[in-house]
Amino acid sequence: MELKPDMTVDEAKEYLRDNLKSSITNDIYPIIQPDREEGGYFGVSRLVLCYVDFLGALYGGYQGERHRPNKRFPRGSKKIATSDKALKFIRTILGSIDSHYQHNADLLYEMHRHGTVHLYAPKFFQRANDGRKLYWFVYKGKREERVPVGRGTLRVRHMEPVPRDEKSDWLPVSIICLYDDLNAAIDEFCARLDSDADLLRRCNQAARALSEPEETSLNW
Repeated sequence: MELKPDMTVDEAKEYLRDNLKSSITNDIYPIIQPDREEGGYFGVSRLVLCYVDFLGALYGGYQGERHRPNKRFPRGSKKIATSDKALKFIRTILGSIDSHYQHNADLLYEMHRHGTVHLYAPKFFQRANDGRKLYWFVYKGKREERVPVGRGTLRVRHMEPVPRDEKSDWLPVSIICLYDDLNAAIDEFCARLDSDADLLRRCNQAARALSEPEETSLNW
């Protein structure tokens, strides 16, 4: 079924579990390339966090917010998905699956969403107060894993920064965990629909906004 306004709880759950999960399987799983040692690193994090943008919009709802008017959208385009909504989804829903999402949501989102979508690769950071750097570290493995680094190995934990050297750290991100946790987050979302009437209202707000066309000055 397609996303539509005024869904019942059962319809919303059917959309999330059947339509969205199927899309995730078809879009993301082939990029993981589970039979290969390498591959899929940037593509998986890029797509997972774009799905998180959408799920954050459903989770947060829509109250008529708009971007500033511009020549393409004279009234301003609708702000249905925002970074704040995505981050709330990461902290609340993904954070219920793995607490490290609660603590490091901003790092994950800024590094892997804004980096891979806009600039091909994840960003890396330098902390303002002391100059310490944080580099991305993407791997294909378990939540806790010993992975090869240079001529040795390093014990990493998904979403938990680990020292790189005296002046810098890595943020390890497992693309297997991202994929599994996204699917688990949809199950958690569905479970909350059963107990939170306001969540369904917010979903329908976003669905209603998405079902209406954007007024534009673009021509075809």
